[in-house]
Amino acid sequence: MGRLTDDTIKLPGRRQLLILIPFALFYAVCVILGDLETARYLGLVRNAGRFALWFGGSYAALLALCLLFSNRAALAARLPRLPAACIRKRRRERRYVWLLFAAVCLLCYLPYYLMYYPGWLNNDAVWQIEQFLGLAERSNHHPYFHTLLMRFFFMIGYRVSGTYTGGAAFYTFVQAAVMAMVFAFFLYQLYIRGTRALWLALALLFYALLPINAMQAICMGKDAFFTAALLFFAWLTATADPDAGAGAWLSCFVAGLAVCLLRSNGIFIFAGTAACLLVVKIRESARREGGCRKNFPRGTLLYILAVLVCYLLWQGPVLRAMHVQPPDTIESLTMPTQHLLCAYLKGGELTEEETELLGRVIPLEGAEAYYNPHLFDPVKSLIREFGNQREIEDHKADYFMLWLRVGLRNPLQYLVAQVRQTAGFWAYSVPDYEYPYGEYYMVDNPLGIAAQRKLFTYDDELAMHDYLMGFLELYNRVWSLGLNTWLLVFCLAYAVYRGKSAVVFAPFFMMLATLLLATPVYNEFRYAYGLFAAFPILFHFTFGGETEDEKVV
Repeated sequence: MGRLTDDTIKLPGRRQLLILIPFALFYAVCVILGDLETARYLGLVRNAGRFALWFGGSYAALLALCLLFSNRAALAARLPRLPAACIRKRRRERRYVWLLFAAVCLLCYLPYYLMYYPGWLNNDAVWQIEQFLGLAERSNHHPYFHTLLMRFFFMIGYRVSGTYTGGAAFYTFVQAAVMAMVFAFFLYQLYIRGTRALWLALALLFYALLPINAMQAICMGKDAFFTAALLFFAWLTATADPDAGAGAWLSCFVAGLAVCLLRSNGIFIFAGTAACLLVVKIRESARREGGCRKNFPRGTLLYILAVLVCYLLWQGPVLRAMHVQPPDTIESLTMPTQHLLCAYLKGGELTEEETELLGRVIPLEGAEAYYNPHLFDPVKSLIREFGNQREIEDHKADYFMLWLRVGLRNPLQYLVAQVRQTAGFWAYSVPDYEYPYGEYYMVDNPLGIAAQRKLFTYDDELAMHDYLMGFLELYNRVWSLGLNTWLLVFCLAYAVYRGKSAVVFAPFFMMLATLLLATPVYNEFRYAYGLFAAFPILFHFTFGGETEDEKVV
C-alpha cells in the first residue's frame, strides 16, 4: 500500500468553526434538560452558567476531536513511533469472504438459539401468531406485513414438525440466519472498500460476539427484520443512484418499501429521508451544466413516488380487503396526551371548558394513579377501557386546538412532559436500566409453545443467564441509548465539518424524530436498535474513505 506523505496540520476555517456551534448547543441542551430535576431548583442565573460551561466545553471537545480526526494522517507521519497512514485500496470482490462472515455470525448466534430454543417469545409475537392462526382479530397495530412474513416461515416449521413450537423454532432460525447474512453483507462491503484489518475485525466482533445482536436475532418480534431493512435503506441512500439504472432503482424501491411496511413509524422515516435525498439530488443537478432539465433526478423522484403509492395501496385497499383492523386512535397520541395530563395534574392552568373537553376522553377522576411521566401504557389502557377514543376521531380539530391552547398557556408543563417521556433516547444518563435484549425470555402463552433447551445442560443455561446479566450490568455502566444519539450527532458534526455528504444519517435522525414525537416508553432499546446496529456503517462513512484508492489489489 502507498503512504500518505503530507504532514501539514490543517487548521479549521471560519466556516468549520461556525459549523460546530449548533452541535455544541445540542449537547449543552441535552445535559441541562437531562438533569431537569436539578435544574428546576438552581434558578435562572446558575442554570445559565451551567449551560454556558457545557456549551463551551462541548464546543472545545468537538473542535479538538474534529482537528484530531481530520489531521490523523499528518499526526501519524510526524510521530515516528506510530505507523504511517496508508492509502486504502479497494480489494478484489471475493464472495466467499461474505459467506465466511455470515458463517461466523451465525455460529456465534447458534448457542443462544439452542439454549433458548425455539427462541424468545414476547406478548407482541404471541398476538401476531394468534392472528394468523385465526384465534384473534387481524390488526395492523403491529405491521400486518410482518405478521404475514412471520406466518410464512412459522407455518413451514409447523407443517414439518406438527407443533407450534417447531413453527416458532423455524421462524427464529430463519430470522437469525437472515440477520447473520445482513450483517455479513455490510462487513463484506467494508472489506472490499479497503477497511483496514483492525477495524474490520472490530466490526466483526461487534456483530458476531455482542449478545445484543444474538438476542435480537432470536427474539420473535418485528425489530430484527426492520433493522435489516433500515440498514439497507441507509446504505443504498448513501451509495446507490436510482437515476443510474434499473438495478439501483429497484434496490432502492425494495429497501424503502420494506422500511415503510415493517414498522409503524417506517413511513415517516422513509418520507423524511426521501425529502432530504431529493433536495440533495436537485442541488447536485443544479450545479451540473447550469441546472439544465436533463439533469433533474427523475429516477429518484419516481422511486419515491412508487414507494409512497405502494404503501398507500397496502394501507388502504389491500388491508381492508384482508379485513385487517387499523390501530386505535390513542396509540399514536402519546405526546399530546402526556402533555395535557401533565398540565392538568401538575399545576397547569386549564379552563373549565378545557377540563370538560379533556374529561370526555380520559376519566380524570383517578387519572393520577395511572399517570406515569416515563410510560404511556397505563394511561393508554385506562382510555381503552374506560375512556372514549371516538370523541377524538369525531372532533379532531377541537382536540388539536385544545392541545395548542393549553400548551401556549402552560409551556413549562409541556416541556417537562416531553423531557420525561423521551429522555432515555437523548440523555446520557437516566435512572432506569435498559434491557438491550429484552426481559421477555419465553412468555406464558395459550399456544403451548414452550422452551426446550437443546444440547446444553441446565447448568449451562444458568451460566448463560449469569453471562447475559453480567453483560447487561456492564452495558448499563458504560453505554446508553442517549450515548448512541450523542455518537450519531458527533458523526454528523464531523461529516459536515469535513464537507462530506450527510445523507446516510438521515434515516437515523428521522427514526429518532419519530420517537421524540410518539414513543410510549422513554427508554426502550429495541425502538432504537437500528441505530446501534448501524454504527460500523456510520463510522465507515464518517471517518473512512477519505484517501481510498479504487485500484484493485
